[in-house]
Amino acid sequence: MNQCDRIKRILQENKLKQKQLACELGITESYISKLLKDPDIRLSQSLAALIEEKYGYSADWILSGKEPKFKQISKNKGLSELHQKALASLEKMNDEQVKAVLAFINSLDDIEKSFCGEGIK
Repeated sequence: MNQCDRIKRILQENKLKQKQLACELGITESYISKLLKDPDIRLSQSLAALIEEKYGYSADWILSGKEPKFKQISKNKGLSELHQKALASLEKMNDEQVKAVLAFINSLDDIEKSFCGEGIK
């Protein structure tokens, strides 16, 4: 997988259009288009770091394909990609959004208790 493929994957996994990604990163849509078509165009370290900050993908993975794919947030290195992406999303939320997520998680635990007599393990 080359850099073009990794940028395409970021677009697909985040359900983004080229225009949306360009706007989020403060670059032109035509530059995104060139990145998707020409494997010889290399992203800068600073742009890869911005993608890492906004979407949670490791700058090293974006630039070279070096795993892990997502920025390591947790000290638990055994987390799945899905868990890592969820943590990356949580990291970007404000306190009120995190409280809402925690309330949802607690409601899931309550539902599980009502069915099983125990919490989610």
